[in-house]
Amino acid sequence: MKKNMVLFIIGLLLASMVMTACGSGSSGSNFPTGKFTPPGKEMEGLYFDKDGTWYAFSYGMHPAEGTYSVKGDVYTEETNNADCKAPMKFHYTFDGTNLTFKYVDDPAKDADCSGRYAGFNNVTYVLSK
Repeated sequence: MKKNMVLFIIGLLLASMVMTACGSGSSGSNFPTGKFTPPGKEMEGLYFDKDGTWYAFSYGMHPAEGTYSVKGDVYTEETNNADCKAPMKFHYTFDGTNLTFKYVDDPAKDADCSGRYAGFNNVTYVLSK
């Protein structure tokens, strides 16, 4: 009986370690998910899902969407449907309410993607409640 209990506990510990190792790719980040809007513009903004997908919204439309990953304080837009170069990396900060993005590389290298440039070039969003 004791041997079975010990094996059961070891099995639980191993299962929890495997589940932790297979967790999200956020790698210790505090990247938030949910709906974010620029101050005073509740009808447009960005939505980040826990599954690594994102979409832009503007007055009921979704002009762009794709996938993302996060490692530390670097948000990477992995894919998009806006014909913008990907991947593209941004440093982000989040204080519990405000989410701000800044290019890792020179923002001028992304000038061909006017929507992303306008939305991520030192822009702050507010978490919607």
